[in-house]
Amino acid sequence: MREERALELSGSLGLSGTGEAATGGGPASPPAIYPVAQHVAKKISTLETPPDVMAVFPLPERGALAGLANAGRAPAGAPLSAGVSSSTAAETLVVYADGIGDPGNMGTLLRAAVAFGATALAAAPGSADLYGPKTVRAGMGAVFGLPLFPDARLADVLATVSPAEVYGLAAHDGVPLAAARLRRPAVLVVGAERPGLSRETLAAVTQLVTIPLAPGQHDGVESLNAGVAGAIALYEFSRRSGASDDPPGPRPAPQEG
Repeated sequence: MREERALELSGSLGLSGTGEAATGGGPASPPAIYPVAQHVAKKISTLETPPDVMAVFPLPERGALAGLANAGRAPAGAPLSAGVSSSTAAETLVVYADGIGDPGNMGTLLRAAVAFGATALAAAPGSADLYGPKTVRAGMGAVFGLPLFPDARLADVLATVSPAEVYGLAAHDGVPLAAARLRRPAVLVVGAERPGLSRETLAAVTQLVTIPLAPGQHDGVESLNAGVAGAIALYEFSRRSGASDDPPGPRPAPQEG
């Protein structure tokens, strides 16, 4: 059944090549399709029940951090070396994952970064693998949506995008997100739920930001995980994009009469 399905896909998509790279400026050969037995598919896939179709791709080349300076809202697929105007560079928002070890949280944060218009995501050494199977699955394809910089120190990131505001998400003792002045260019630092932000990161943060929980919920929930907290903060950045950086003021009282 699996072999029949593979041959059917091969014919309908016109994939009957060898998968060899282009030579002499000519077109590359179409990808090769190999029908495999069920037990082989289980070895290839990381899922308990392997899908009918799997693909193998090389990892993208790791970009230099210098590319962050040119990553500000560049068109999808554009090289990081492409120049950008000062206006687009001023809109730069880099997400920095500070020791997030859970690949599910990392994938969720990556997906939110793409959904809400972040320009790049960098991860501290020791964080979950940005290209690991669980991260990729949790990101639902977002791994292809923006430049990624694994194993990057925050100091090196800031040296590239400076001057920038550095916002650190903290479970407690920060400025409430709704009241914070969110300015760009910026680096949004998201730490793991339990340990929070590292000392090195806290020393570089210019403003701690907290997402307050609903009153009376502290007995059941102490904090939000990194993926959820990062997504909320990124939404707030996106919501205020192109508008005033100041938090919204109180609504005027309705007029009587």
